[in-house]
Amino acid sequence: MSKRESGFTLLEALVAMAIFSFIGVAAYTLLASTGRLKESGDAGYAALAGMQLAMRQLEEDFSQFSPRPVSSGGRENSPALDAEPEDAVVEFTRAGWRNPLGMPRSGLQRVAWAVDDEGNLLRRYRREIDDTDPDALMERVYASNVDSLELRYLDDKGKWTKSWPPESGPGVAARAGDTVGVAEADETVPVAVEVRVAHVRLGELNRVIPLR
Repeated sequence: MSKRESGFTLLEALVAMAIFSFIGVAAYTLLASTGRLKESGDAGYAALAGMQLAMRQLEEDFSQFSPRPVSSGGRENSPALDAEPEDAVVEFTRAGWRNPLGMPRSGLQRVAWAVDDEGNLLRRYRREIDDTDPDALMERVYASNVDSLELRYLDDKGKWTKSWPPESGPGVAARAGDTVGVAEADETVPVAVEVRVAHVRLGELNRVIPLR
């Protein structure tokens, strides 16, 4: 009686190859899906962290608001809070600029917030409070994928307005020849400011910041 040779038939080999191929495709799909989820989660976390940092910085800037106009390089000074500056959404003066190195500069800082054409939320500030040189501006990106930044201001009568200073209010701009220090008393200060940021991933974020 002849000994039967052991081994796989062609059909068994094809079935085994099909099973291994299915397992390989499933494993690759699962791995790729996990990678995409991780990338999406990382992007979402980065977006949230960036916006949290931006909102904290906005709140710090506005909570340190100072009613001090600055030089604009022209006959009239720029108001302490300008709701319609060039190339920005808002520009204003804040106090409390930390100076750990003891540099010979003011503790006041002129800051501006803007959204550029690429959807970056930017914060700009001047090296010197009354420096009008555009090349002296410092800039930092706080968040990306931002659709818009909108602000409203609350006046003494409880009315919200998108423009500031009020047209009928005093101190719209310091008069020519006035020193900025003297003009401080004429500047009107909003009761509060409402910040609205529309973000591609996070939707709309709102924050009301009291100024006084």
